[in-house]
Amino acid sequence: MMTKENLNAWLNENANAKVAGFAVSLVPGLRHKMYGIRLPMLRKKAKELVGEIDNIKGDSCEEILLKAYAIGYIKDIDLQLRYVKKFVPLIDNWMFCDSFCSALVLAKKHQEVYWRIIREYTQSSKDYEQRFAYVMMLKYFCNQDYIHQVLNILKSAKPKIWDTKQALAWALAECFIKFQEITRPILAELSQEIFKLTKRKILDSKRVDENIKQMLKSGNLVRPV
Repeated sequence: MMTKENLNAWLNENANAKVAGFAVSLVPGLRHKMYGIRLPMLRKKAKELVGEIDNIKGDSCEEILLKAYAIGYIKDIDLQLRYVKKFVPLIDNWMFCDSFCSALVLAKKHQEVYWRIIREYTQSSKDYEQRFAYVMMLKYFCNQDYIHQVLNILKSAKPKIWDTKQALAWALAECFIKFQEITRPILAELSQEIFKLTKRKILDSKRVDENIKQMLKSGNLVRPV
């Protein structure tokens, strides 16, 4: 059984001040201690802790990420979803959010049950619960079965903070890249701010044809209201 002392010893043994400094610079306002442990090591350790998630008690970045990755390794969908609901309130920055979403690959196999949860979070008043929903959408639900439902939610979203606005734009850009004809009319309905953020992400993508990018730049492809 893992103890707090065992985990602290592992964290200190694998700490890297240079990695920590770089990571902290990427997450403005980070409130948690950063040891600077590289992600491959965290993922490997998380596999060992799948049955001990409740024993990870600390609130350093690495301990929160260990929980996130360990939850992702759970194979039982019902158990995983119970832990998802416990973890989401811990998210208070984009790093925790996006790392957690990337770990939840079981969502590819269990679309229907995950979609119900994602929809609930889109209606949350909490910023990072909204970001969680948008990132989950772009990673797992930008597909033929869900594209219309996803766009219907995204076009009406009104995020308040930068991190959530960026996630919304990222999701809209992914929809455009994969389903251009369906998404293009939606882009014209967006606010100027969200449209500009989405446009920037589309233009930065290597998956978009240069002719499409030029048309988007000129305004011939989408003319937002």
